[in-house]
Amino acid sequence: MKIRPARREDAAAIAQLSRELAEHLADPDPGADSGPILELGFGANKWFDCLVAEQEGEIAGFALYCRRFEAHTRSKKLYLADLAVAKGRRGEGIGETLIEALRKEASALGCKSIVFDLWVENTTARGFYERIGAVRDSELEVYAIPVGAVPSAP
Repeated sequence: MKIRPARREDAAAIAQLSRELAEHLADPDPGADSGPILELGFGANKWFDCLVAEQEGEIAGFALYCRRFEAHTRSKKLYLADLAVAKGRRGEGIGETLIEALRKEASALGCKSIVFDLWVENTTARGFYERIGAVRDSELEVYAIPVGAVPSAP
């Protein structure tokens, strides 16, 4: 297995694996359109980086991430947006290998840690992350601020 930075020609495989991830998480199907992946991962206005696991010429998994900086702690972190492994390849160590490569990337960038969100009902991923040494940050809560119309105060 080879871990490498994703290339433009990997966008369709990343899109397909992201559909499998959405299905696993009971999220809506994002569709097969790889346009947003091409534009935001490989275009002029780049929003993310991605590592892929390639085995026998096939993309077996990916780790999609971006940089994060906190001014109040002066700390750099990597934010792991998505970790996906092909359905038929789960349990083969692909996810662990991708995370190890991401740890090396984070270290090379001088990052303090890799942070991520975990759906509360995703017990499979929770077991995986705990097995590789991830710990729950008991000091933080995840919130989301909707973009668009601001709700009126009660």
